[in-house]
Amino acid sequence: MKTVGLIFGGPSNEHEVSINSAKNIVKNFSYQKYKLTLIYWDKKGDFYSVKDINKLEIRKRIILEDFKKVFNIALPMTHGKYGEDGVLQSLLESQKIRYCGCRVLSSSLCMDKGLFKQYLSGQKINQVRFVILDYNRENNKEINIKIAQIKSTFKSPLYIKPSNSGSSVGITRIENSAQIGQAIKEALRHDGKVIVEEGLVNPKEIEVAILGNKEFSISRPGELRLVKDFYSYDDKYKLGQTEVIIPARISKEQSRKIISLAEKIYKLCGCSGFARIDLFIAKNKIYLNEINTLPGFTDISMYPKLMMDKGLSYQGLINKIIDLAY
Repeated sequence: MKTVGLIFGGPSNEHEVSINSAKNIVKNFSYQKYKLTLIYWDKKGDFYSVKDINKLEIRKRIILEDFKKVFNIALPMTHGKYGEDGVLQSLLESQKIRYCGCRVLSSSLCMDKGLFKQYLSGQKINQVRFVILDYNRENNKEINIKIAQIKSTFKSPLYIKPSNSGSSVGITRIENSAQIGQAIKEALRHDGKVIVEEGLVNPKEIEVAILGNKEFSISRPGELRLVKDFYSYDDKYKLGQTEVIIPARISKEQSRKIISLAEKIYKLCGCSGFARIDLFIAKNKIYLNEINTLPGFTDISMYPKLMMDKGLSYQGLINKIIDLAY
């Protein structure tokens, strides 16, 4: 019987979400098919073997080189920087460990929203207008020219977000361009590259789950009902204010187009294992938002809900993801 190493936590600002996702994996794991070992990645970057996911303080330090001694297949449940951007994936590949999910390059590409948007713009994938402010590589004059362009040509609302983050961390929605400076400061707390997007008016927020390497299982589109204009991290994970509607309240033709587009994006980005594609619909036009290569598995997460709607049990979904590891 093979042993699966469930890696969770990590140094990112999505540490707690990762733990919650991992708890659901533990609860729904197929212990008859695989053995499970828990690998807790703390905020300082150290790895620990733990016996009980609810008692993380009781742990034993484990080094990367010993991973192969304790598990055969890695199941990362590590959202955000370092766990979803190719860093952890490259560590696993350095040890020749099979793992679930996207490879290093696709993980890096999809995590960096700036690069992701630029790449898919070149592939003629429809998106909202955006400008990238790269404070690591651009000087003040270049940044100020871009900000002036945004203020003079972009229509409200604007969304300002860190390029490398998720779960709505560091994102600000503004109605007045005078607020842009403060919103950029908030995004810079999380990443040196900032994206400014022109918002849509009353969009439908649509998500699609994909499972597979060469042959794909693609869910019906689901919808997040917006009871207000924007969901913060707290709204999503602490206050539970998102409402999931499956299938989405869209036409059959829109559903067909979205499923086809999601598959195209998944292939273009070289994804494997599993991922969630996020899109918008506004005035009957479809817009790509982003792709999550390690989508959440919390109680409110859309990815498992979409796949269960397709007929998979929670446990069956986890088994499929593990079976796709390479």
